[in-house]
Amino acid sequence: MHYPSHFLRTLFWPLLLCLALAGCGAATSTGDARNTPRSVTHVLSPGEQVAITATDTLKLDRVNDSRCRAGAVCVWKGYVSYSFTLLHSAGATDLVLSDSMPNGASSITINHLTFTLLDVDPASPPPIDAPLPVYRVKVKITQGTLKH
Repeated sequence: MHYPSHFLRTLFWPLLLCLALAGCGAATSTGDARNTPRSVTHVLSPGEQVAITATDTLKLDRVNDSRCRAGAVCVWKGYVSYSFTLLHSAGATDLVLSDSMPNGASSITINHLTFTLLDVDPASPPPIDAPLPVYRVKVKITQGTLKH
């Protein structure tokens, strides 16, 4: 029986060669991956934070909901804004996202990171006599290319 040597010649060595070549190619693609924009999406409630990179963390500090509650009589419709703190190696940067706040923005870029408001919960204001809801906000974070 010559199964072991036949196995080595026909399957094992070619497979080993492919793995070795793939490993060589991976070293060059790692440099490219650092410079390729990537996006992640996170859902946060007030007080929660998420690590974005090795040195950047995003924290949702508070939600300001001035929308007219269902059943109330209001002069204006109001808006919801989300106040975040970006913690990074140089300190902290405050940012606010809103899709309806006057002079507000639903997307902000700080350094190489872009923060985009995707979805909010609750989407409409609660009834006038209901307790405050648990707010959740979905944010897309895109890491741009690194400059050398």
